[in-house]
Amino acid sequence: MHILYSILGLFAFVRYSIGLLEDVQASLSEQTSFDEYINKSLLWAPYRSNCYFGIRPRNVNKSPFILGLMWFDNSELNALNGIRHFVEQGDKLAKYGWEVYDPRIGGKQIFIDQHNNLNLTVYFTKNHEGDNWAIRVKGEPLDKTKKTTTSVVLYFNQNGEDGISKIVKTLDVDNSLQFEGFSKELGSYELSIRDNHGEYYADPNLPTMEVVSGCDSSRVAHVSLKVPDDNVWMAKDVFNSLLADSVRAIVQEKGTANISPSLNPSLFTIRNLYSFPAGNFHYVQKTFDLSKAGGFEFDVTYNKVNSKEKILSSQKITLLITEALQEVEARFNRHFQIQDEDKEMRVFALETLSNLLGGIGYFHGTQMVDRETTLDDGQYEKIDLANGHEEGPLSLFTSVPSRAFFPRGFYWDEGFHLLQIMEYDFDLAFVIMSSWFDLIEDSGWIPREVILGNEARSKVPEEFTVQNPNIANPPVLLLAFSEMLDKVIGKKENLAINFFGDNRADNFEETSQLENNEELLLVYAKKIYPKLLRHYEWFRDSQRGSIDEWEEVLEDEELSEDISKNEVYSWKGRTIDHCLPSGLDDYPRAQPPDISELDVDALAWVGVMTRSMRKIAHILNFEDDERRYANIESDIVKNLDLLHWSEDNSCYCDLIVNDYSEAREFVCHEGYISLLPFALKLIPLNSPHLPDLINLMGDPQKLLSDFGLLSLSRQDEFFGTKENYWRGPIWMNINYLCLDAIKHYYPEVTNDEIKQMDETSKKAKALYVKLRGNLISNVFRVWKEKGYCYEAYEQNTGDGKSAEHFTGWTALIVNIIGQK
Repeated sequence: MHILYSILGLFAFVRYSIGLLEDVQASLSEQTSFDEYINKSLLWAPYRSNCYFGIRPRNVNKSPFILGLMWFDNSELNALNGIRHFVEQGDKLAKYGWEVYDPRIGGKQIFIDQHNNLNLTVYFTKNHEGDNWAIRVKGEPLDKTKKTTTSVVLYFNQNGEDGISKIVKTLDVDNSLQFEGFSKELGSYELSIRDNHGEYYADPNLPTMEVVSGCDSSRVAHVSLKVPDDNVWMAKDVFNSLLADSVRAIVQEKGTANISPSLNPSLFTIRNLYSFPAGNFHYVQKTFDLSKAGGFEFDVTYNKVNSKEKILSSQKITLLITEALQEVEARFNRHFQIQDEDKEMRVFALETLSNLLGGIGYFHGTQMVDRETTLDDGQYEKIDLANGHEEGPLSLFTSVPSRAFFPRGFYWDEGFHLLQIMEYDFDLAFVIMSSWFDLIEDSGWIPREVILGNEARSKVPEEFTVQNPNIANPPVLLLAFSEMLDKVIGKKENLAINFFGDNRADNFEETSQLENNEELLLVYAKKIYPKLLRHYEWFRDSQRGSIDEWEEVLEDEELSEDISKNEVYSWKGRTIDHCLPSGLDDYPRAQPPDISELDVDALAWVGVMTRSMRKIAHILNFEDDERRYANIESDIVKNLDLLHWSEDNSCYCDLIVNDYSEAREFVCHEGYISLLPFALKLIPLNSPHLPDLINLMGDPQKLLSDFGLLSLSRQDEFFGTKENYWRGPIWMNINYLCLDAIKHYYPEVTNDEIKQMDETSKKAKALYVKLRGNLISNVFRVWKEKGYCYEAYEQNTGDGKSAEHFTGWTALIVNIIGQK
């Protein structure tokens, strides 16, 4: 990738320097390359998505610096029950998440923790070069009448089992600590922890707060020890174990009757009970008295030793924070048009986008793969992937659907995430997409869930940790790449495209280098094309349906000559009750399952892949490939209509061969699957089926609700049954695709001046306006009531359903709000 970006930077410079060829060599040495800019601006961020707050660098794998934040109220004897570390729905925080955030710049994250009586704010910011950063931790009590404490625990580790990488304490004065570190990949750096204000907990009626040597809540506590690099993520477990052992030893020594309740905060202060030798792992614990006015505030700064722009004062941190918050808001306003009077809507949209961006993580480690278990035709029992083995290590830079519930990479979710991210930061979307494409194996397979390392696996039920190279997922990444190509090709050439200045606030276009220069993206497309081709062929081969079961049926129905027998597909790995590969899990399918099943959504997704490959081949001038893809795409469109369109049901349906009549049988369940050929813009602009699909979406007795399009028709026998995951609830990703498709087929729906419209166009416009309004008003309402976006929304009430703080594809609501 470093070579690739260097090439991209060269192309950008040459375009900029037309007419100045005699100065090319001199200018090249001064020009900051695209590669360097990306690496600098995206090096540091809170990339540990599973933590309430956790920092690690991107693309630093052998000796990364890792930092995390924990907190709890240590004034009570049950203090350990309230420690916050990993994002957990069970913690029941009233609210948490980013209010303003951009991984290139920084932002502000808030935590409303009623159990710990704490209103906690964490700011993250970077210098303009991106090599240094600072954290500001600020806390206040939610209820000032309660006598509580907040014990904030920072832990950090300089990974690297090389005997050279290290981080050691060099200064401890008035509760300020300073550390010096070194990493082969990061170089030499300094870490400083300094208080701005706040009082450590002390009872003035006691002569000392030191319950035993080293346990004193009135001073900062520091413990250094050795923790294996692979176990750094278990910082909370190690802390709990050390603290529990310490408390037990103190109680045995002194007895509970001899320990004043006022000493509880000291009792729950970490110490080096076992005299462990110093190591690269450090705990720093600060216990603040929340009954004191003003709460507390302290800063953590990281500075490279040889950096030109160090962060050396609290005033500098304040300035950087102010700049960062203002700049993110300015960028947001530039890309999303929200009326000035909708101030609360703007807050909601900015927060939702910020939390999608705040879920971006960098993952590195091994994954579990079962390459031995095969998927036999006609076997629909639960698949037991019992032959998993560790492979790798691999790396992935990705956003996650939910930091609490799904803090890992999901192949089909990520394409939807990128549809949102590219509207705000085109180049960031490109970098994330390229990271995913780098995972394509020689066989063409990408795992449907990418779970790298023990930290990521700790948040995944064991049954889902192992991946199998026969199981696919909807290739939404190709849909996103297709949209990206459309954006680039549709723009005029921009010669002055390389804006890598120091003043971040003036350079909005710095995040749109690829969008503004076709050649830059074409170089990447040419490089990635062979991998995408392997992925495309793997998907078609692995999910191809069993056409042998259909030979007689097609002959009897006189379809044998008209359809393409190569372009029929079914999801491999479905069970009786679930089709996890489709992404629509419990959506009704043929019952009982049959080897002859052909799935309309599988065919539609192959159509999307084919269209994307055709576009790539076109812009790369691969004429033979382009003709091949065009022919396949044409065959898929024909098969959608000739095979999967049911005249009786007026929608697209799955198929099986009826065992008794030996004829084609439509398996029709009106809902998202019925709409996918339309939602993915595969059917022709003049298709006679368009009126039927508009009617289906606009029918309040079936799919249209006050909260969005239902996943399954109210009239379906399976509506709302069993786990009711995709059997009625409203999902933003498919609603977004349907809204976008309505604009595609009926562009007049967004133009208020067009008065002459046919009947279907009028219905489409009314549907578009109502559906868009319903989605916005409901997601906004739930956010105001609960403080979160959700994975899905209940079909009868519109309330949030399933995972909360789900700002993965639900963040697409920002696109819907910000674009008419």
